[in-house]
Amino acid sequence: MQPQKLLMVFNPISGDNIDKDEIELLIKVFCDEEHIDFSIYKTTGDQKADQKAILKYIEDEHPDAVVAVGGDGTVSLVANLLIGKTIPMGILPLGSGNGLSKDLKIPQEITEALHIIQNFQIQTIDTLTINGLPCVHIGDIGFNAVIVDRFTKDEGRGLTTYAWNTVKEFTDYQPKQYKVVTDNGEFEGTAFMIAFTNANAFGSNATINPTGIINDGLFEICIIKEFPKLEGVGILYRLLVGDIDQSMHYEIIQCTKASISNPNLELVQIDGEPIDTTETVDVYINPSSLHIIVP
Repeated sequence: MQPQKLLMVFNPISGDNIDKDEIELLIKVFCDEEHIDFSIYKTTGDQKADQKAILKYIEDEHPDAVVAVGGDGTVSLVANLLIGKTIPMGILPLGSGNGLSKDLKIPQEITEALHIIQNFQIQTIDTLTINGLPCVHIGDIGFNAVIVDRFTKDEGRGLTTYAWNTVKEFTDYQPKQYKVVTDNGEFEGTAFMIAFTNANAFGSNATINPTGIINDGLFEICIIKEFPKLEGVGILYRLLVGDIDQSMHYEIIQCTKASISNPNLELVQIDGEPIDTTETVDVYINPSSLHIIVP
């Protein structure tokens, strides 16, 4: 079944090296050729205003889908509005990471991704709630959250900037003490970082959760424990080739809810956005809560 009406939520600043006018033209030509009615809403950077405008359009126009045209932030904006609703989300990836779309095998080339929208195959996935906030891909505490915080404050964008911040921070970063309590096991000790996700890989292609299934009603607590600095390259290699679960410094707990004690008030991030840090991070699963257009 082909969609008849689409709302394209377009981030005009996603993808530094992408011609936004060309993307708009591609969308227009494609939708015209396929006789799909569409509207484009350009995000303003004011999240509350954007949310209000998108919700009003959905209420007034009843589109068959809302398509996030941008990076992880745009995907998160749209997904958070559609969790628990029957209307599906499409993704046209324009960002530097595009983590969720990669995990769902959505093509990273816009024309190919448009054909996925046209085919309108729907998959229902689980989402998470972290300290009361929705998470559709990966949240974490510790080293990566620090890097995400640095990255959001850096004037540069893209994977090069992310990698440079990672290298700068790694030498001086000290793992912290955590206690994790879940409905299926516990962990207490020093960790480099702890991720909470039911997906697989960051947008950087580093696979933090090799065995995660995005719609099985469970999520994973993925713990990279303290390791000697000289083993950092080996840890990175395992993340990039997808076998971090073979490392002696890695532990995983599969569960439906978890509470992470954070006595050092380490930074926390959700889907690429830092959030207010707290002494406890509570996570639980929302099974079958988001519909997404997939290949």
